Amino acid sequence: MTHLRIPILLGTHLVGIALLLASGASWGYPQNPPPDGKKDQPEKETPATDAEKETRRVSEQLISGIDLEILTDDKWIKVKRIEKPLLLYGDYTRENDRGSLWGWGEKGRPVALLELFQDTSNRTKWIFCISNTSGRTLRATRGGVPWWKENDSDVELKSLPQAPTPAADAMQRQRQVRLLAQKFSGHEFWNPNNSRYELRRIERPLYTYRDEASGVLEGALFTFANGTNPEIMLFVEARVDPKDKSKASWHYVVGRSSDAELRLEYSGNEVFKAPRSDLPSDPEKPYWGGKLNTISELQRDK
Repeated sequence: MTHLRIPILLGTHLVGIALLLASGASWGYPQNPPPDGKKDQPEKETPATDAEKETRRVSEQLISGIDLEILTDDKWIKVKRIEKPLLLYGDYTRENDRGSLWGWGEKGRPVALLELFQDTSNRTKWIFCISNTSGRTLRATRGGVPWWKENDSDVELKSLPQAPTPAADAMQRQRQVRLLAQKFSGHEFWNPNNSRYELRRIERPLYTYRDEASGVLEGALFTFANGTNPEIMLFVEARVDPKDKSKASWHYVVGRSSDAELRLEYSGNEVFKAPRSDLPSDPEKPYWGGKLNTISELQRDK
């Protein structure tokens, strides 16, 4: 997420938490849970540093109490949060750090992504943005208080042109996912003077998934980042044809995790464009961000 300057005063207990983190951090690369317990090849996770462990602990405390629901067949169904952060990051070029990225969804594509970080110039400031990546309708409460209002996702599932047929073998499909992701490139326009910044695709998926019951044979979430700061979120999925179950093809979905002007290309052709988004924004929008009040503040103002 691009840097925001939002005047925020949080409770004194958060100041204390922030001071625990003030010693600096070494930011981790994404954790990659394998779909159905399987991997393309064995990968060793780098042990978390003490600073990363503390970032996760504080982040979990800040987002605790979020109950997210998705509208399914005219009923609201609670969605479980993915246990581990998908990414820990820092971006000193934009004066933010202690960053973490979280997702919601027990299987298949995460239905929502939440980014949380701190301003390096103000350790009492915590900023978030949350994005509806479900393609459907979501809402959320926090601490029992209405928080993210009912909103319709604006992401769109699109076919990948000239992509190979998804392989029958799961390991081969996982290799295909990574090769297809390599054909994407991204950039953004941001301050100063609406400068252009080339975004780096983090090679390893942030998250991999399957949901064969809904037709997703293989899926992976990638990010295009400023350093390790996620700006564009890319989902690549092998999906069964709903009309002919014997056929499958590759698709993609793009979500934003930045208020900058965003661009994404596939094989040199622009496939995604998003204007700047004013933050803090309105809680009824599918991409929403601002300060993260403590639960006690929410309940006090209820």
